[in-house]
Amino acid sequence: MNTGLFDKNGNPIKVGSRTRLVLDNGEVREFDVCFKTVQRITVETLPGFEPETVNVSITGIFFCWEGNDLLPCVDENGISDVAKMEVITEE
Repeated sequence: MNTGLFDKNGNPIKVGSRTRLVLDNGEVREFDVCFKTVQRITVETLPGFEPETVNVSITGIFFCWEGNDLLPCVDENGISDVAKMEVITEE
């Protein structure tokens, strides 16, 4: 299943792929790319909405690492972690 995402080399990231990200401090993390539903809590609602926080269920592409279901972060320049990853294995 295509995710619509591409790694730093322009390769498509697919569900079932394994990706590698090298952090700025040199730490290397490898992720399994999954399509799943994840429960999150304490998400802030829009200003003026009640309650101020809610529990949510998010279905989509997650990067699974050491038991954590992660969404890509964006750095101070607006560049997503995905654009810094590379596919190391494909499903």
